[in-house]
Amino acid sequence: MKNAILAFAFMAACGIAHGASTTTVPIGHAEIQLSPMDEQLIGVKIGTVEKKQLFKDIEAPGHLAFDPELYTAQTDYSEALQQLERVKNSPLPDVIHSARHMLQSAKLRLKILGLSDHQIASLQAGGEGEANLLLTKPGQKVWIYADIFQMDLPYVHSGQTANITAEFLGGKTLKGKIVSVDRVINSSTQTAKARILVSEGSSYLRPESYVNVTIHSPLGEQVTVPFDALLDTGKQSWVFIASSLGKIAPRLVRVKFYAGDDAAIASGLRGGEKIVTSANFLIDSESRLKAVSEGIGAPGDSGKKTALPTCSKGQHWDLSMSMCMPD
Repeated sequence: MKNAILAFAFMAACGIAHGASTTTVPIGHAEIQLSPMDEQLIGVKIGTVEKKQLFKDIEAPGHLAFDPELYTAQTDYSEALQQLERVKNSPLPDVIHSARHMLQSAKLRLKILGLSDHQIASLQAGGEGEANLLLTKPGQKVWIYADIFQMDLPYVHSGQTANITAEFLGGKTLKGKIVSVDRVINSSTQTAKARILVSEGSSYLRPESYVNVTIHSPLGEQVTVPFDALLDTGKQSWVFIASSLGKIAPRLVRVKFYAGDDAAIASGLRGGEKIVTSANFLIDSESRLKAVSEGIGAPGDSGKKTALPTCSKGQHWDLSMSMCMPD
């Protein structure tokens, strides 16, 4: 219990206790004052925290499907449907049970191979697999398989559109639609396969042709700042809040994700606040120097100096990184 109380007290002194307010400052920083001339001299620019819709462009390698295994699995499922239809009125329960078991096994195989329930339901009894999984003809629908990296999988869903490009397409971009995403990740590549249906292929597309796939994924409305406005040590992220009086104060934020030149902020900022978007490193250095001259303190300590955090033997507290570093 004593150790827990001491740990909480240290976190509070550093301004990182649970429920800390949005005015929490990173360790080793202090508010600074700049005149308009100083701001102009070092190139300070002020931006606004925005609430806006963000999108993520996911790039993935892909290839034109040549999938005899899936073609065979589709055909087996259709034959199992046909067999169940034949014996559904059989007086022998074991025969019906066997046919149902065969159908369920065929359906499970299709799911493992990445087909959705809707795709499986579209297969007809007595039919064959999709011929375009083997060979394609100009103007025919084609399947593109894109390898989506694990970190991008939360942003890829069926129904999204995808752009297909390749050098051999001569600058033409093919439009496709994601039909399904594999449930199982490839352990060797840490990717999952997204199956994309292109309504009209090209005479240049041949089985196993390599292509580039771009998926434009919506991420919803987010509180955002420009990427250049953030400073990050890997353990803490912060921005500099600008007031109309020339005061510039550091503030800790929590980054949700990055999307292009924007960063989505999970906590620490509100839409409409003014932030510094350029000359951040110069301002950061000035903020650290002022903190050193005044002592390392936390908000609300009434200017009282606080000792630097204690590091393990063989380490020292690095002000620039705000963490313990090897001697």
